[in-house]
Amino acid sequence: MQKIQTLDNTEPKRSSKTKKSGRAALWLSLVSMVVLLPLMLASSLIVAFQVLEWNLPNIQVYDLPVGRLTPEETQALINQSWNLERKIHLVAPEDPEASHWLTPQELGYWVDPAATAQSAYLVGRGAEPFKEVLAALRGEERTLLPILYFDETTARETLEKLAENLTLAPQEARVEYQSGQWVALPGSSGKTVDIETTLAQLNANAFTNLVSQSAPLYLKSLNPNLLDLSFVVKDIEAVIVQEMTLSAYDPILDETFHWSVSADAKRSWVSVDPDSYEVRFSIPRKEVKAQFDQWEKELGEGRHLQTPTDWNAVITAWQEGEPLTIAVLHNPTTYKVNVDETLWSISLKLGMPLWHILDANPGLTINNLSSGMVLDIPSKNVLLPLPPVPEKRIIIDISEQRMRVYENGQLIRTHVVSTGVSDSPTMAGIFQVQSHEINAYASNWDLFMPHFLGIYEAWPGFMNGIHGLPLLSSGSRLWASSLGSPASYGCIILDLAAAEELYYWADPGVVVEITR
Repeated sequence: MQKIQTLDNTEPKRSSKTKKSGRAALWLSLVSMVVLLPLMLASSLIVAFQVLEWNLPNIQVYDLPVGRLTPEETQALINQSWNLERKIHLVAPEDPEASHWLTPQELGYWVDPAATAQSAYLVGRGAEPFKEVLAALRGEERTLLPILYFDETTARETLEKLAENLTLAPQEARVEYQSGQWVALPGSSGKTVDIETTLAQLNANAFTNLVSQSAPLYLKSLNPNLLDLSFVVKDIEAVIVQEMTLSAYDPILDETFHWSVSADAKRSWVSVDPDSYEVRFSIPRKEVKAQFDQWEKELGEGRHLQTPTDWNAVITAWQEGEPLTIAVLHNPTTYKVNVDETLWSISLKLGMPLWHILDANPGLTINNLSSGMVLDIPSKNVLLPLPPVPEKRIIIDISEQRMRVYENGQLIRTHVVSTGVSDSPTMAGIFQVQSHEINAYASNWDLFMPHFLGIYEAWPGFMNGIHGLPLLSSGSRLWASSLGSPASYGCIILDLAAAEELYYWADPGVVVEITR
């Protein structure tokens, strides 16, 4: 701890008075009394103050009166006034918000109460006691300065704690996505406490700071390592503008969905190497799954997206800018059996071949079906085993006995057809071209079916389909005059030319939608 040198006003204030005497002889005794009386009073005062252990009157420690106090009282008053009650405003001129009120001790200042009280007590008790006592009797003030110490270690610790709260780290240059644009933001300087400069001032101006209750707090700038990253923006933009899309097709409802990864999502996948500033684009697998889950919610209840077999392939495709297409699948459902319903009537109602319902409900037979029973119904997608062909679709209206053929959403053909009779009806539902046979043979009825397109299995191994007017083995052509009315055993019948044209147009996987 360093003692701060202070001034001691050791010279009392003097005043001169001129006394005039008229008659020397007459007043000689009076003069003697006048001269001796102060000395007597001074002597008496010295004795009294020695006995009472008081400070002389009119003594001040700077601006603090301590006259007629004992050393113990002086010590307590000095400690209270200079050490305990006093505050110092540490002011940062360039940043008023950084200013703090601190105690002298926090800044390393300490007025020694005992030593300062002792210096006040010694006035009138030194080498010239009569001179100092007489000055006190004349009302002359005696001002002493406190004995002040500065502890640099304590002050440094306080400034270091202040720096922890006041330090503003420099802002490095960065790139951010703002209002749809990537922008390069320049670096900016920070600040912190200039501990060494502040310590030097606290030491050099200790007494002034203590008396004024104010001291400067010096700050210094902290410069960023990187001021500009504008050259990175072009690299980032090249990544962000790259399309990352997913298309999903629902062949049951003939709906197509198109989604794109949002710019915000892609922004979160961009990083810049802190050393080389190379733009890196990494797609976390969990983020891809989360993106798929978000899009799946837009399908509503009852449908879901086909789960990719290889998520890494999805990531690779997006990184290389390739589009992705997946299927929309319908969930399995349940059906509560009503009174007087049969498996066959339920099958026709739901557009689900009877054998599929039996497979989904182990133990179920056509004989043990009962009202109130809840059946598991497979997804409609079980009737579409091949990849659908989104740009082509065949729609058959049983009530109108018409077939409409669509390509790229446009109607290209309308044909008159014959569907199944009431005893062997054509099932309404969503099916698919699964097989091509140039001239299929139906042994049950001993007839040939030209340009046969199989669309669903009414029973395993028994395919219903679309074909031209059938020909009996005897050579007779059936139902030529019946087109436009139900006539078949479940298939859809076209005239020969229409059947041939459809046969070569309908690729495997084309969806066939049959309505009532």
